[in-house]
Amino acid sequence: MTLAVLCLSLTGCGGQSWLPEGRELENMVLMRTLGVDRAEEGVMVTAASAEQSGGEQPAVVYSHSAGTVSAACLAMQSRGSAYIFYGHVGQLLSGEDLAAAGLEEALGYVERDIEMRLDTEFYVVRGGNASDAITALSESGTSASERLESMAGDAGLMAASMPRTVRELLSDTARCGATFAPALTLTGKEGDYDLAADGYALLKDSALIGFAERDAALGINLLLGRVEADVVECPTKEGTAALRVVGAQTKISPVFEKGTLTGLTVQCAVDASVAQGSENLDLEHSPEEQKALETALAQTERERIVAALTLFQTLDADCLDLCRKAGMSAPWRWAVLQDQWGEAFSALPIRVEVTASIRRGYDIK
Repeated sequence: MTLAVLCLSLTGCGGQSWLPEGRELENMVLMRTLGVDRAEEGVMVTAASAEQSGGEQPAVVYSHSAGTVSAACLAMQSRGSAYIFYGHVGQLLSGEDLAAAGLEEALGYVERDIEMRLDTEFYVVRGGNASDAITALSESGTSASERLESMAGDAGLMAASMPRTVRELLSDTARCGATFAPALTLTGKEGDYDLAADGYALLKDSALIGFAERDAALGINLLLGRVEADVVECPTKEGTAALRVVGAQTKISPVFEKGTLTGLTVQCAVDASVAQGSENLDLEHSPEEQKALETALAQTERERIVAALTLFQTLDADCLDLCRKAGMSAPWRWAVLQDQWGEAFSALPIRVEVTASIRRGYDIK
């Protein structure tokens, strides 16, 4: 009987359907980017499509303020004759002020709305509003979705940024109370605006508590093993060598004394290649020079990891779920580790050990 009722509702029989009403594509505006900012009424939501007609027409941009994100999105349906469809939204942007006030409602809207998707990428606009960023790009002849999709596709070429989805943010927050998301800055001038990656926004209990900038952002990537574009310049006997880090593996281990958590050990093994160096740089026949470069690289990468960990401890926010990673290396200690972690984390001594290996040089001798 229950199955029969369900089938009737899915087919539209019985006068009620649980699915959205079918619509013709030509009568719809497919929004690709959603921005949420603080407003006197509660929130201001800005929705933008991609460029229309193969780039011949600019992106459609609508904004509306209301008490909730849902109400603002519904109110925008009165704009024009086409139905605004949010099922193609791929990026959600938050202004810095809203992120600092709390993102529970904005993220919750994505989680609960029938059209939105949890794999929507999330960004924080540093020092500005999401609406300004989305509108500025549209007025500059492009769209926020096009720019952000390009940035996400080139994440392997950007050393200090990686895309993060709403699903990942919600999962991290539920598990350890903190997370991180890429930060953006609006750059350029009128008629030629752009979005640039600007490290990471750090979130605790779904609210912005700080930013991880250059070294700390690179340290986050090292701790996560996301280092495709990390280039480190190290001095040599005859100039400077550019080392491209191509891999990083990190292990985090808890230290216990008589059943009490007394520290953490972070061990990171870095692999690199020589991207550029002097014509006389010959590591194959100069093990001393290779060792010196590896030592310099290890020191630089260690400083970056320390910068990230120090920031987390200063903010008392385990943004990378280090507790779970430490528990994976000592699963028999998991219950004790979980019980002591919250009070101990911010003052926990952390020893960071980094080793570096230079595997090859491209056209270096």
